[in-house]
Amino acid sequence: IFFRGTAKSEEVSIDLQGAREASLKLSHGAGEFRVHSGAGVNEYIHAMITGGVEQKVNRDGDKLDVKLRPTQEIMSFPMIGPSNQLDWDVAINANIPTALKLNLGANKSIIDLHDLNITDLKLETGASETQLTLPSKGRFHADLDFGAASLSITVPDGLSARIKASLGAASINVDESRFPRSSGYYQSPDYDTAVNAADITIDAGAASINIK
Repeated sequence: IFFRGTAKSEEVSIDLQGAREASLKLSHGAGEFRVHSGAGVNEYIHAMITGGVEQKVNRDGDKLDVKLRPTQEIMSFPMIGPSNQLDWDVAINANIPTALKLNLGANKSIIDLHDLNITDLKLETGASETQLTLPSKGRFHADLDFGAASLSITVPDGLSARIKASLGAASINVDESRFPRSSGYYQSPDYDTAVNAADITIDAGAASINIK
């Protein structure tokens, strides 16, 4: 039996509430997933979401804690039909320092953090296809955990990086003209002194990884 649902789209706006920093956790299943800058000046998040969403928002002092996940019904049956895809488009306020955690399922993701103020990044994903553009500014840690995935990472010009990879049956291709290999990892020559730098840790199974 093939079930075809009728997924609805909804606009989600989360007020900044005067917060000066934030932590954000986004959980997502099957479908297309986009993250980028572009929320309004008084918003923390402005999103268009298909398939239903549960949101938790807590304010503690100057910090906003936000969690978004699909409704339980959709998460229980992520493959019941094309019209039940969890298509998310999430814009984040670029001015707010954010600790970002992404927990993704079997989806296609375009995660463009170039203009965002990310203080820490954690990304976990299963059988997915992911394009990730790192933030262009700041010093931050990026912890990337992948299963049977295809991962393309763009390191913006002007951002130094140190890349440590623990790989199973994974293949990795790194632009060694920017990140020469040394002692089991890849590192920009000026990583230790750079104003803008990413400390990247990759744990991958049967993945294909490209870093440029």
